[in-house]
Amino acid sequence: MKDILNRTFRPFAAVGLDIKHLFARIPTDLVGVAGFVAVATILLTAVDVTSPVVRAAVGFPLLFLAPGYAMVSVLFPRTSPIETTESTPLIGQTWDVTDVERVALAFGLSFALLPLLGLVIAFFSWGFTTSTVVGIVSSFVLAGVAVASIRRFRVPVRDRYQFRLGRTLGALRTAIFGTGSTVHTAVNVVLVVSMLLALTSVGYALVSPQQGEQYTDLQLLTEDDSGELVAAGYPSDIEPGESMSFITAIENQEGQDKDYTVVIQEQWINDGDVSERTELQRTEHSVSDGVTETDEQNVTPNAESGSVRIAVLLYDDEVPETPTTDNAYRHGYFWTEIGEDLDDE
Repeated sequence: MKDILNRTFRPFAAVGLDIKHLFARIPTDLVGVAGFVAVATILLTAVDVTSPVVRAAVGFPLLFLAPGYAMVSVLFPRTSPIETTESTPLIGQTWDVTDVERVALAFGLSFALLPLLGLVIAFFSWGFTTSTVVGIVSSFVLAGVAVASIRRFRVPVRDRYQFRLGRTLGALRTAIFGTGSTVHTAVNVVLVVSMLLALTSVGYALVSPQQGEQYTDLQLLTEDDSGELVAAGYPSDIEPGESMSFITAIENQEGQDKDYTVVIQEQWINDGDVSERTELQRTEHSVSDGVTETDEQNVTPNAESGSVRIAVLLYDDEVPETPTTDNAYRHGYFWTEIGEDLDDE
């Protein structure tokens, strides 16, 4: 009976050993780092995550732990240093590194690497946007993970570094709380908490969307003799029934694409107030974020004579029943004199 049981359960034991050996060969820490970087990149760039807690929780390890850990894994693929009798490769591990030292080096190297990655961004003039910073850091980490995996696989299994979460947490707990002194333990806790709070704040600031001043600008322009657009030279006098042309420039710095409506009015002014207004033209404009759109406007005033004000009213929402300069989002105007033979005067 005993022989039958041994023959029955031996295959299951063999399968369990094979799975154990398989996990021993897989660099689970490097796989975890690569997976975290992929998820963090999606959350910070592709998905519109606005929660500061989530962005800080993701941005802190991405910036201040992952780059350094990838580099530490490249430099130290072994559990113990190379024996003196072995041939030392070009980049060989010549001393032992504990789990606590690996974590400390990961933080330190991350701080050293971030300025260098920033120089790369500045050199190529890519701009320090969220997507650029996250993309550069993620690419560096994934490349480091790939190199570290290759170096680790070239080390014999018995000497290969294997990450064990329990062992690492235990070593950290001993380093912080195993001082034998209540005062030293309290100082260690305060230092760790302060460092985490400071780094989390910096991490959130680096990966959060940088919102500058948001605005829309409206300009009335004309083209001078050299072909430049200037805020001058508006039609100052025209004959009755004559059309006039000028250029509207709408600059969208609202942080998103916007739809605008331009209403052009002919206004009569008495004692500083608009006594009569006539709509001459209404146009729709879709302007992408960060873009300035220029359009030539051609209008013909209805007045036969007199001094009238040509007002341009800009709306980013529904246009009221009676458009005025008071309810417009932005507005501009210029004066023109209407009459016959004005050029001869």
